[in-house]
Amino acid sequence: MRFTNPFSHPPRDTYEQHSLIAEQDGRASPSTESLDEIIDTEKREYPFLISVRSARNSVSSFLNEHLHLGGDLTWTDRLLTLLTTLKPFIFLFLPTFFISPFNYFTTAPSQRPKPRKLGPTAYLDGLRGVAAFVVYIFHFSYLWFPDLRWGYGFAGHQMFWQMPIVRALHSGRASVTVFFVISGFVLTLKTVSMIHKRKMDQALSALAGSAFRRPFRLYLPIFASTFIIALLVYGGEYVRDPSGAPVPPRGPSLDQQLQHWFWSTVNLMNPFRPIVNRENMKGSEYDGHLWTIPVEFKGSLLVFFLLLIFARAKRWIHMVGVTGVTLWLVHIGDWDQALFCAGLLLAELSIIMPNTAPSTETAEDQLPSYRLRVVKRYGSKSVLIFRHAGTLALFFLGLHLFSYPEYYGASTPGFITISQWVPDYYKAMGDRTQLYWNSIGAIIFIFALMYSPPVTFNLKSLLLRGRNIRLPWHQTTPDLDDDEKEELAAAATSSSSAEPEAEKAEPLLQRPFTTSFAQYLGQISYSLYLWHGAINHMVGVRWLSPAHGALSLAGAQAKVLTEGGNTAGATEMVNKAWGAYELAFFWGSLVNTLALLWASDVFNRIVDVNAVKLTRWLGEKAWRKD
Repeated sequence: MRFTNPFSHPPRDTYEQHSLIAEQDGRASPSTESLDEIIDTEKREYPFLISVRSARNSVSSFLNEHLHLGGDLTWTDRLLTLLTTLKPFIFLFLPTFFISPFNYFTTAPSQRPKPRKLGPTAYLDGLRGVAAFVVYIFHFSYLWFPDLRWGYGFAGHQMFWQMPIVRALHSGRASVTVFFVISGFVLTLKTVSMIHKRKMDQALSALAGSAFRRPFRLYLPIFASTFIIALLVYGGEYVRDPSGAPVPPRGPSLDQQLQHWFWSTVNLMNPFRPIVNRENMKGSEYDGHLWTIPVEFKGSLLVFFLLLIFARAKRWIHMVGVTGVTLWLVHIGDWDQALFCAGLLLAELSIIMPNTAPSTETAEDQLPSYRLRVVKRYGSKSVLIFRHAGTLALFFLGLHLFSYPEYYGASTPGFITISQWVPDYYKAMGDRTQLYWNSIGAIIFIFALMYSPPVTFNLKSLLLRGRNIRLPWHQTTPDLDDDEKEELAAAATSSSSAEPEAEKAEPLLQRPFTTSFAQYLGQISYSLYLWHGAINHMVGVRWLSPAHGALSLAGAQAKVLTEGGNTAGATEMVNKAWGAYELAFFWGSLVNTLALLWASDVFNRIVDVNAVKLTRWLGEKAWRKD
C-alpha cells in the first residue's frame, strides 16, 4: 500500500479522507457504511492519522482559547498574551543568562528590579564560584593537554600556562583547598558572632540549625544529579575519554542501572565510611569528583564539634585549642580537615579584628572598647600603604603556592627549596607535597582578601568615562539564598555600610570576586561542580576525540618520516596537526563551557534552589517552638 502524506492535501472531512485511502487500496468507497464504522476502521488501520488529527485539534483548541480573546484585540496583543502564557514553560529550561537580558531589555526602566546590595563577605561567594570554574578548567584542559601537569622550567617545559601565578588559573587542587577553607569560615561565622555577643541561646540555635541542615544541603542535589547521570549512562550518552579512566557501568536493564546507582549513592552518603589519611578517597561511580563531599560533611561536623566544646571557653583558649587541633591534623596528614579548622580560625579573627570600623550599633551589640581601639589604629591612614603592600604580597604568595606543580614539583625551579619544608608524611609522595603547599596558599590567599584595605578607585567607571552601562548579569542574583549565604549575611550585619553604592569604598583584592560574573558563578557553584564531569564526557569528549585521534595519527606518521630522513616534512606535519588540534580545542572549549553553564544554571534553578527550600522547610517542621 502506498502511504499518502496527510499534510500534502487540503484538510477534508473524515468521510472523504477514508474514501480516498480506500480507493488507493483498490477498494470501493464505503459510501454505504455508517460514520461510526468508518471512524472505528480508521482508528484500527490508520492510528498515525488519528494521532496527527488529535494533536492538530489540541493545538487549534489552545490557540483559539488564547488568541481569540475578543474582537477588539489586535494580533500583536494576542501574540503577547500567548507568549506570556507560555513564558514559564519556554523559560524553564533556558539559562538565566538568556532570560535576564530578555527581561532586562523588555521591561521599562522604572519597573526593573534593583540589584541586590552585596554584603561584606560576598567576595567569598564569588571566590567559591571562581574556584569551581577553575576546577572545571583543570579537569577539561589537563585531559587534552597533559603537559600542564608539569611545572615551568622542568625538563624543558616552557609553556606560558605552566608559569607560576598563571598556573593558578587552572590549578584544580588549589581550588579544592579554597573550598574547604571557605566552608569552615561560612559554616561557623554566625555562631562565632553570637558567642562573641554572649547570646548563647542564639549561638546554640544557629549551631544546631547548621548541623541539622548540612547533610540535606549537601546530598539532596547529589541524589538528583547522579540519578540524571545514571539515566544518561543507560542511554549511552556517557563517552569514555582518551585517558581510559573508568566510566559509570551501563546496566543490562534500566531497573538494574537504577539499583546500581542507588547503592552507589548510598555508599557515598555514608558519613561513617572510613577515610584513612586521604589515601582511600573516592567519589560516586557516576561522578568521581564527588570524593570531596564526604570530606565536606566530615569537616563540617568537626568544626561544629569544636564550636560546641569551646562555646563557653574564653576566646583565647578557643583559638589556642583550635590552632592545636589544626597543627595536629596537618602533622598526621589530614590536610583537608585542618583547612576547615583554619576557616574557623579566620572567622574568629574576622570578628575580633574586622577589616573596617563597625557602623553605629546598639549598646548591646557594640564591640568592647579595646577592640575599637585596635580597629581605629589598624585602619589609620598612616599604615594604609603598608597594609596594601602586605596584603598584595600575601596575595601573590598565595598564588605562587597555588602554582606548585602536580608532577616533579621538588625539581621545578621556584619550588625546590620549599618542597623540603614539609612534614615527613608529605615527603613520601609528590602530590602530598603539592596539597600541603596548596593548603597553606589557600589560607594565606583568603587572609589577604579579608584584610585588603578599601579603595574608592573604580576602573569600570574610568574606562566607561561616567557612562551608566551595566550588563544584566546582576539580575541573575536569586531571591532565595542558601543557608550558608544567610549565615554570612546575618553575621556580617555589623560591618555593613550605609554609604551610597556609587561612593562605597571596597577592598581592593575583593573586587574581582564581587563582579557580576563572579557572583553569578558563586550562585551556581555547587551545580557547576556537580555537572562539570558529566558535561565533559557528554560534550567535550565527543567534540575533541576526533581531533585527538588525528593528532596521534599525525605523530605516528611524522615518526615514520623522521626515520626515513625527512625531518622537515615531519616537522611541518606535526605543526599543522597541532594547529588544527588547538583550533578544535578552542571551539570545543567554548561549546563545552556554554553547555556546562547552561546545565548548571537550569539545575541550580530547578533542583538546587528547591533543595534549599525543602531543607529549610524540614528544619522548620522538625524544630520545636519554645
